[in-house]
Amino acid sequence: MSKTITSRRRRSFKILRLFFSLVFGFSFEYALSRLGGRPYDFFSDTDRNRNRARRIRTTALEMGGVLIKVGQFLSSRVDLLPPEYIEELSLLQDEVPSVPFSEIRFAAERELGGPLEHFYAWFSDVPLAAASLGQVHMASLPTGQSVAVKVQRPNIEEIVEADLGSLRYIVRWLERFTSIRRRVDLSAVLVEFEETLRLELDYIAEGHHAERISVMFHDDLSIVVPRVYWSHSTARLLTLQYMWGTKVTDFAALELQGINRAKVAEILMQAYLKQVMEDGFFHADPHPGNIAVRPGPIVVLLDFGMVGEITPAMRGNLRKIFLGVIRRDYEEVLVAAERLGFVTRGANRRSIKRALAWIVDTFYEMSLGDLQEIDPRYVLSELQDVLFSESLRVPANFAFLGRALGTLVGLATALDPSFHFMEVAEPYARSLVADRKGLVATVHSVGREARNLGATAYSLPYLTQAALSDVRGIESDFAHRVDAVSRSMERLETSVRRILYGLLVLTLLFAASTTLHRVPAFTTVAFAISTVLLVAALLPRRKRR
Repeated sequence: MSKTITSRRRRSFKILRLFFSLVFGFSFEYALSRLGGRPYDFFSDTDRNRNRARRIRTTALEMGGVLIKVGQFLSSRVDLLPPEYIEELSLLQDEVPSVPFSEIRFAAERELGGPLEHFYAWFSDVPLAAASLGQVHMASLPTGQSVAVKVQRPNIEEIVEADLGSLRYIVRWLERFTSIRRRVDLSAVLVEFEETLRLELDYIAEGHHAERISVMFHDDLSIVVPRVYWSHSTARLLTLQYMWGTKVTDFAALELQGINRAKVAEILMQAYLKQVMEDGFFHADPHPGNIAVRPGPIVVLLDFGMVGEITPAMRGNLRKIFLGVIRRDYEEVLVAAERLGFVTRGANRRSIKRALAWIVDTFYEMSLGDLQEIDPRYVLSELQDVLFSESLRVPANFAFLGRALGTLVGLATALDPSFHFMEVAEPYARSLVADRKGLVATVHSVGREARNLGATAYSLPYLTQAALSDVRGIESDFAHRVDAVSRSMERLETSVRRILYGLLVLTLLFAASTTLHRVPAFTTVAFAISTVLLVAALLPRRKRR
């Protein structure tokens, strides 16, 4: 027990020492610059940036655990960090040291409850990939299928808890600064990070994530997801279908196979537009190690431990922001951003709308490569009134969506610097609007037919009663024609019943046909009711005695 406590304290000390040494270095250089009468330029401090990035990477590789996750996250933020950080920390995607196979075998057999040979016909002792929380080995099942087996690293749960304790201390320290606290709710971000990290340690949950995303893309031939073998999976061991493919950043191999890199970037962007705007459930860790490519091109998604979910209300406002930018409707963008929590109370709406207009007018037509070449000082000088006014805030529940999109933008830029996001976004926006209009038109037409049916159904009893009254009058006046009148009444009742049933059947069939592709559940129910009513209308009624 004391050894475990000592190990945790040692990890915490190393993490805190790294953090505060970086903070002290930045603060010292900033103070020197201000005393010298010049502004401190973070992006032009090339040598120091390279050294700091190497320190972070070296410490992360040495300690593993959460620090590797943090380094991988930072490596995706091409929008925030100088290229020296991106280059150094990107190595964490591939440099994670593997665990000796003897330890992996012990962990796997403990989970499965017996020797590996009882569950797999063959199991490689050389890892396919080593990640911060687990390690992947290729194997084959007794039935012949090739599989990838993901085994959790030994004692990783204790390491994660120790590292999270250090992060909590760092967050509490940072939140002492009002400017940081007003910009982002770090405590809430950390809570979400902790929940996501613990979910990543649950391989049963990861298997369900994979199946959910597989269903989302079941009709898209450009995206494939591995199958889960539940008979060989536990909370700490996951057996998946082996999915061959070329790593998405192996550009030489992609070009050798004739794979269009721009098309790959387009497929990825369209996949994330669908996940975020339509399904509200997305793969939150699209770094290069989790994406492979086959000729076609076909994109293979891997590793579903880190996912994000968006509520319908959030998704609706994200759509409004997306469509508002396309339409240049900055009021709609601002209102949706306020509802999502990006704009603080009392913010200068006029300044924010002016900043939005400048951003869209300046960058809308640029490719991702062009955007990467922009001097951050130029942007800061144009937007300083908004950026330093504390009008904007990053909501905690968007931390992982921002991370995923930041990673995706960096990947798309590397795949094709000339890739233009709006060339993908505009057609998608048009289809989104068209689907919405089509659904609204369908709802209106069904509503109109329902109103007509209601009016007819409301009137029929009165019309029937009047007709029957007339017939009864005839019956009283012409008693000698009782039999004829009775037959007339029966025919009239049958006709009225068939008219009513016919109206119901026609209306339900119309509603079913117009919602066939949009509301399949309603379509099925409508057709079923129509069939029952049609049979009821055609069946002869029993004669009254």
